[in-house]
Amino acid sequence: MTGDQRRARPHRSRPQHRRHSATPAEVQIPIPCRSGRMLAWAVLQLAETSDRFLQDLLADFDAQTDLSGAERALAVDLSSGVMKRRRTLDHLILSQLQRPRSQTEPGLWQILRIGTFQLLAGRIPPHAAVHTAVELCRELGQSRWTGFVNGMLRSILRLFSEEETEGPSAAAVPAVGGRWIRLTEPIFADPAAETALWFGQSFSLPSFTAERWAARFSSAELIRIGFASCDAPVNSVRVNLLRAWRNDILQSFHDAGIEAVAGNLPCSIRLQKTLRPDALPGFREGLWSIQDESAMAAAELLAPLPGERILDLCAAPGGKTAHLAELSGDRAQIVACDISEYRLHRIRQNAERLQLQGITTQLISPYGENIPEGPFDAVLIDVPCSNSGVLGRRPEARWRLDADSLQELIRIQTRLLLQAVDRVRPGGRIVYSTCSLEPEENEELIRGLMPVLKQWQMSLPRMHLPGSPADGACQILLTKNN
Repeated sequence: MTGDQRRARPHRSRPQHRRHSATPAEVQIPIPCRSGRMLAWAVLQLAETSDRFLQDLLADFDAQTDLSGAERALAVDLSSGVMKRRRTLDHLILSQLQRPRSQTEPGLWQILRIGTFQLLAGRIPPHAAVHTAVELCRELGQSRWTGFVNGMLRSILRLFSEEETEGPSAAAVPAVGGRWIRLTEPIFADPAAETALWFGQSFSLPSFTAERWAARFSSAELIRIGFASCDAPVNSVRVNLLRAWRNDILQSFHDAGIEAVAGNLPCSIRLQKTLRPDALPGFREGLWSIQDESAMAAAELLAPLPGERILDLCAAPGGKTAHLAELSGDRAQIVACDISEYRLHRIRQNAERLQLQGITTQLISPYGENIPEGPFDAVLIDVPCSNSGVLGRRPEARWRLDADSLQELIRIQTRLLLQAVDRVRPGGRIVYSTCSLEPEENEELIRGLMPVLKQWQMSLPRMHLPGSPADGACQILLTKNN
């Protein structure tokens, strides 16, 4: 199991919120979808009854739908936004509902979520959010829903005052960009008296995660993590310093009208908006790659040197692999492993685009029986994890983390680490990397293995909290005694 598998499927346990055994029968999924809102509705309906990911469902519908780029972007924004904010949206809807939720059809409830999300996000005027939700009922052939949707959304709109507030309370809801909308009545738990319950309701997290984080993080950290988990993620560029200077790339972006600023690392640039990489200057020429700054930190910590033999044990999709090559001046021998030939092909394509010569690939089995033999000077192991540090990027991940799945992941992570330590020479090193905030997947796992790893020294974990300013992640350096 490799890094890209982690990204594709954090784990196999089914989310607790799923209770339907089939697509809701009262409305058929529309094919083709005639608008971005219809596409978002269809994807969200199928996601209720499937373990598949939004991006995969969107891709399937996209192949059968002839929508404009703007409508596709709207579908992505609405479906991911509703998936991330679902608990908060349901709480807002229930606060104004005058009948049991069980009497509201699943397809109708999904429209209420979409409309409420648009009111909360504030990207279109409130009257437009209400109107488009009503029109979506008609697009789906459900005119009988229009009056109820219109009345409910107008009631929710009256719940939102025209004022913003500066911090959390039972009568405030977090909106986009760190803003708080003041409510006309308190509908959330008291953040001081019931912190975990308030945090889960306001920032749309399951109780399992909200309780864990409320016990570990300060109020300020919780709010920062909460906004980062709900907002659209910050996108960063890693400049290929073998072929370009950061200032030159920044200038080319500015010349093209792209808002960008220098990042925290010498090779990083932060984009102010989400844009297609292949539409930006220098991408096709291999002058840069898209990568989050917290992910860049993993290769920086391993600090590859020219002439070293390096194993990237969980390599796909290959961003860290390429960064290792760039940091070594493309003079290290890097073996990138994955269980999918398709994903290895993508790594090779990326290396070719970046004009990197030192990367070779190795197909391995899911249990790692044919991992290349050592000795290696260094190993990067970016293990499958809960993704709890990147909830802003992975809309479904928050609903897939529970106690059972966490234990399953810990078993996989332990096995992969033990396979890595057997392949490192004396004096060599390993960087163990996750995009998780959970101690059991990070320092607690390593410390628990130290009685077995008697030849190894562990450095202090480098923890990146979401929104500071990049994604959440943790990296730990292990050094083998000579």
